[in-house]
Amino acid sequence: MMNKLIKNIPTGRWFVAFILLHISAWTLAPALIRFTLPMDSMEGATWGRQLEWGYDKNPFMNGWLTALALKIDGHTGWAIYLFSQLSVAICFWAVWQLSKKILPPVYALLTVLLLEGMQYYNFHAIDFNDNTLELATWGLTALFFYQALQENKVRGWLLTGFCAGLGMMTKYYIVMLLLPMALLLCINPQGRAQFKKPGLYIGALIFLVVITPHVAWLFSHDFITLGYAVGRVSSPPSWYNHLFFPAQFAWQQFEVLLPALFLLLILWVGKKPWRLEPRIIIKRFDKEFLFLVGVTPFLLTVLLSAMTGIKLRAGWGQPLLSLWGIMLIAWLQPDLTPAKFYRFVAVIFGFLTLTVTAYCIALVRADEPSSANYPGKNIATTLTHYWHEKYHIPLNYVAGSRWLAGNIAFYSSDQPQVFIDWNHQISSWIDETKLRRNGAVFVWDLSEEQKVSQEEVARRFAKMSKPQIYRFLWLRNKNAAPVEIAVSFLPPDST
Repeated sequence: MMNKLIKNIPTGRWFVAFILLHISAWTLAPALIRFTLPMDSMEGATWGRQLEWGYDKNPFMNGWLTALALKIDGHTGWAIYLFSQLSVAICFWAVWQLSKKILPPVYALLTVLLLEGMQYYNFHAIDFNDNTLELATWGLTALFFYQALQENKVRGWLLTGFCAGLGMMTKYYIVMLLLPMALLLCINPQGRAQFKKPGLYIGALIFLVVITPHVAWLFSHDFITLGYAVGRVSSPPSWYNHLFFPAQFAWQQFEVLLPALFLLLILWVGKKPWRLEPRIIIKRFDKEFLFLVGVTPFLLTVLLSAMTGIKLRAGWGQPLLSLWGIMLIAWLQPDLTPAKFYRFVAVIFGFLTLTVTAYCIALVRADEPSSANYPGKNIATTLTHYWHEKYHIPLNYVAGSRWLAGNIAFYSSDQPQVFIDWNHQISSWIDETKLRRNGAVFVWDLSEEQKVSQEEVARRFAKMSKPQIYRFLWLRNKNAAPVEIAVSFLPPDST
């Protein structure tokens, strides 16, 4: 039954159809429904205005690719949503290619389809940020590492080192994948054999070449990204943290996995639900690889939190479950028939359609204000218009919080640079001498806690006008309290 099923089902065509549907649906839905970019995407757009080797929160990959997306779409934003889904699609492709090396093609396709049931690969991936981009680099690194070990070719190690380097330049969290990879090299005979060959060292050299510019940047910027990471996970010391935070993170990952487990039950509806004859033989190496590369990063993350008491955020686990579909199918090995396969495909495609529809309805009918309905374009248009009326020159700088100032910079026709929180350390691209010469718009969102008070900014910029209050209605959320901002103008020196 298994061989006949494998022969008769065009798995490659089904994979392409699934990828095209996923990319199209999850790109068009936010592009058509959202009025404003998501918060992290807006931050990436702010970073991408100047191509640095690093930024205050992350290395350079997110900012650079966001800048490329904006070049492609003419600064409208739809390509940012496309890039998010391309990251997901690359992850799907990597899982698909890896699965086919371990399982028959039809079962390999199931491992990819299962991922659609997890929020990390659908509506959670709308925001193009380091976590979403990490799906691609994580998946590719695992795939090419497997190929390098199995094929013993320099090309595999070169690609492994390159993708691992890009992963590090996306987010340092990929260390949790690289450590189990190193462990596999040490404990597996095929892995230990690589130390006698040049490929491993060439891959390591490529990795170092990719990350070296960022490392040099860190030295000249007081290791700001590491400082941010430490601050992000810090919490008041307590023995309770060592139990609660790791348990919370583990439970959050299980919640993400749960819908996929329910979808998997569909494969047991019908005749012969429990055993496949003959069973698929999973090689010992593949078992070790799936455990170390697929499960150990999750275990290390939980263990680190348990030992140190650091606070973990659910979204950091976005790439962790990428290989879990392979493990589930390899372990359970559902008995497939054409009817079961096509029923499962229909349910997955229906689930995709349902989640996209639910996402759109939730934004359109949202009772609470959402970033999707933020009046960023109206704020930017209004303040840019006032600036032109007062000074008759382009607006070159806007200063304020990441979100508010970022919206003004993104949607303003002048596309000014952003002076984030009036802080040179996190806005190293700002030349304050030029800012004072060209003038700037200073903004505060009065609904947020102010990192820098208006009085403090006024002392630094004596020529700044007295703040005025502006109110803007939420888009769709008409009953919500208006967005209330304070605005000051720093006039250019020529005036």
